[in-house]
Amino acid sequence: MTDTPAASGRSRARELARPFARARRGSAARSGRAAITGLLVTGLLIVGGGMLGSPPAVAAAPTPTPSPTPSGTVVLSASPTGTGLVALGAEPAFSVRVRNDTAREVPAGATVVSLSRTPLASDAEVAGWLSPDSGVDPAEGRAFDEVARADTDDLGAGDERTTGIGVTAESLGDLPPGVYPILVSGAGEVARTVLTVARPDAAPRTVGIVVPVTAPARETGLLTSAELGELTAPDGELTEILGAVTGTPAILAVDPAVTAAIRVLGSSAPESARDWLDSLMGLPNERFALQFGDADLAVQIHAGLPGPLQPTTLSPYADPADFRVSGSSAAPTVPETGALLSVGGIETTASDVFWPATGTAGGDVVAAIDAQAGPDAAALSLVPGSTTPGAAAAVRAVAGSADLLVYDDTVSRELTAAAAQTDATERSARLAAATALTSLRGDAPLLAAIDRPAAVDQASLRAAITTVTSTPAAVPASLTELRSAAPVPVEVAAVAAAEDRVSALTGFLDREADLARFATALVEPDQLTARERTSILQVMGNGWFSDLEAWRVAASDHDAATTTTLGSIGIANPGTINFLATSAPISVTVRNDLPWPVSVVLLAETDDPRLIVQRSTTVEAGAQQNTRVDVPVEARVGSGETDLQLRLLSAAMVPIGSTELISLTVRAEWESVGITAVVVIVVVLLAGGIVRTIIKVRRRRATPKESV
Repeated sequence: MTDTPAASGRSRARELARPFARARRGSAARSGRAAITGLLVTGLLIVGGGMLGSPPAVAAAPTPTPSPTPSGTVVLSASPTGTGLVALGAEPAFSVRVRNDTAREVPAGATVVSLSRTPLASDAEVAGWLSPDSGVDPAEGRAFDEVARADTDDLGAGDERTTGIGVTAESLGDLPPGVYPILVSGAGEVARTVLTVARPDAAPRTVGIVVPVTAPARETGLLTSAELGELTAPDGELTEILGAVTGTPAILAVDPAVTAAIRVLGSSAPESARDWLDSLMGLPNERFALQFGDADLAVQIHAGLPGPLQPTTLSPYADPADFRVSGSSAAPTVPETGALLSVGGIETTASDVFWPATGTAGGDVVAAIDAQAGPDAAALSLVPGSTTPGAAAAVRAVAGSADLLVYDDTVSRELTAAAAQTDATERSARLAAATALTSLRGDAPLLAAIDRPAAVDQASLRAAITTVTSTPAAVPASLTELRSAAPVPVEVAAVAAAEDRVSALTGFLDREADLARFATALVEPDQLTARERTSILQVMGNGWFSDLEAWRVAASDHDAATTTTLGSIGIANPGTINFLATSAPISVTVRNDLPWPVSVVLLAETDDPRLIVQRSTTVEAGAQQNTRVDVPVEARVGSGETDLQLRLLSAAMVPIGSTELISLTVRAEWESVGITAVVVIVVVLLAGGIVRTIIKVRRRRATPKESV
């Protein structure tokens, strides 16, 4: 289906209308000829009047008033109702929507549905018909018959209208099975879609569809309680996915980061999230685990990693109090990481299944996945059919020693687009295209995938699933059944590495090593290292492929956050200190901006022989606190300027933060000089007092004699 704007659609509408206008039959054709005859007679009468009547008086020509320019376009969309699949002799219906984005009213008229009785025979013809700008247009040389029409009223500026148009079996005629191009015209525009007539004698064929159960792309390791509450609310995205797959034979590809985020919260997880997890675990659908965060497998292999990255531990995200058993006096314990990451029971979960993002995995990637899994693991990779060109249609394949499941990415592309649609007409148009492509596959087995859409709608996702699993003669198969089929040898084409993503991952891992050394300063190093690993996996998630510009911003933000973390522990330089005593402590402030406590050693060193400094002092700094530390210093006799070098080390003797130099002004002899001066002053005062007292006594003794 295509939407044709008014700016370019009118001339194209007239061009496409010519073939089927000539092919109209019956009363429609006769009424058309009558209308043309009437127009010709009217034209002749007008011309005759001009010739036979008296010449009109010449009047001054009025100044023309410019017509208002439309501010937008008229958009026509059309699709068959449902999935565009009809049985022989059935009467299909079409949904036609007109949206008037102009400033003018669209006049009343008719909407016409026309059909070419020459079927489309290949994917290229279907693609060319639905997207005529993409290549050769198969409309050239085709005749179109009008099969239905509906009169329409005026459509005001800014308004929208959807019209249902049914096609009678008589108008449709005796169409053999196949995919037929449909042309819909109205309001001066045209739209294209397809109609598929089913084979009544279709042989049973195996079909399967993979549906990802993932959360939106994110930068941090695990979903928060608030985010889980939103995603598992009645209208939340995870609720939409679960509701769509329930009761279907879909194969689930589950991101273990979602299940872990719920389990790690224990009893503090939102009730809606716990209910959602219980429902997921209770589904009978076979499933497999994606990599944590649905991380990009291909970029990890292109970066030279020996195996896919895994979370180191998830215990830092857990609070043991949330796992306390009611009525038990035993200390609560957090489940092991493997249990937190589980996506299903043993009977429903397939192991060693890998699904690289579509278009990222070439022959080198699938070979590396097989080699990294080891000789005892039966690794299975899902790859798109576009990377196995020239191979016979097969779902189960093998490339060298690498086992593969090949999904039809052409069909999957239409299903993925349909799953994200909230508009019924747009959804049906996508499903009609998927149905047409599926029909062209004949009786061959088919595996499709809803390929990590940016968003989903429950009704649309369910319709996309049933488009594959409910087609005539379809036999839905589980992952185990698809895996057990005899493989067909294929060659997987080379796919160039995404150099920007490889470079980003390499940089993340280099800085992760820096953070691991830095984390030795923490009382619990896992608080930092575990979160860093999960964040790297999330930033490298496949969900970012729908918006690579947003991914670049996320990668830059992650790198900036790492820089901030590496500078979060340090020494606050007090500047110049006047040291006037022979022995006294110097106060130093150790800064900890992290939300976790740290334990470091403060080293103080100087090359000045006038100072004796306590070389090491253990510092226990609380979370997000500035801690004051007293460093004992003893000064020998002397004075002058000197420097004191301060630095921090972790318990593993890893330098933390930068080295700080403190300037000291030493006046250690001033203490002795001051004491001596005080003693002298005291002695002088005492001596003066004694002398004065003696003088007074002598005067008193002399006074009585003189009086007598």
